Amino acid sequence: MLSRRVTLAVALAASFGLAPAVASARVYSISPYVETVAALGPCDQYVALYNYSQGTWTEVGGPASAVYLGAPGLFATDPTSGDIEQYSGTPGQWTTIGGPGDEFAIGGQYLYGLAPSMNYVAVWNGPGQGWTEIGGPANAIAAGGAGLVATNPAATAVYRYNGTPGSWTQIGGSVIASNALFTVGDSGIYVVTSSGAVEQWSGSGQSWTVIGGGVRTVYAGGDGVYAISAATGDIEQYSGTPGQWTTIGGPGEQFAVSQTALYGLAPDLTYVAKFAPGVGWSEIGGETDALSAGG
Repeated sequence: MLSRRVTLAVALAASFGLAPAVASARVYSISPYVETVAALGPCDQYVALYNYSQGTWTEVGGPASAVYLGAPGLFATDPTSGDIEQYSGTPGQWTTIGGPGDEFAIGGQYLYGLAPSMNYVAVWNGPGQGWTEIGGPANAIAAGGAGLVATNPAATAVYRYNGTPGSWTQIGGSVIASNALFTVGDSGIYVVTSSGAVEQWSGSGQSWTVIGGGVRTVYAGGDGVYAISAATGDIEQYSGTPGQWTTIGGPGEQFAVSQTALYGLAPDLTYVAKFAPGVGWSEIGGETDALSAGG
């Protein structure tokens, strides 16, 4: 099935503390804000924003059951109604933009949703503009800068949205789609097959190239492509050449890729850190339980 949340994992050396308000949080990045991260707090009670340059957290809303961030903005789902809401930019001010969905995903400038009954895929048109149905039944969706993909209900084929409602192109068959995990980055579409191989879509037809193996999850964003080793749990960075990966961190609970960095959550959930190529790891907070990044 497709990834329902882009998440990663890492282990770092030293623990550190977040303010109590962001303990046990799900962390995301949002592209409209430079070096900004959002966290879904313990027991999903609130949403908090972290400004990396200032090193501060601000509670902006909640409770919420999920958070989605990217170029279109910051969104959260209401834990009671399931409705999806958009953050206005002012703490405490959110606007309901749609009803419940099986899942949501952000790709480029767009927010997509899979209906609760999984019988259609829709795109949000912007504030006050509602939603447009763009595709039929799907098993799951995944999105990123390289577009939107969906598996069919039987998970035997994967399709890429062409940008026009109803227009989709098949980019993979049952070998790719069955029991597989998809990730869409800024410049590529990737899958971890049922055998643990990492494959990248060629960009045309149904041709895929094996770029790695022995992994359980792959993540991609503007910062690059990463994978978690199935054998060791270590986080590895893809060089851009098939088969060439470099270990950059040990086992951890989760990782997440943004436009500029990789974020990691320690195995014991006591701290979050940021990895930047050529810079290494730096601590940004602690006590979180899940990570995700987009935009």
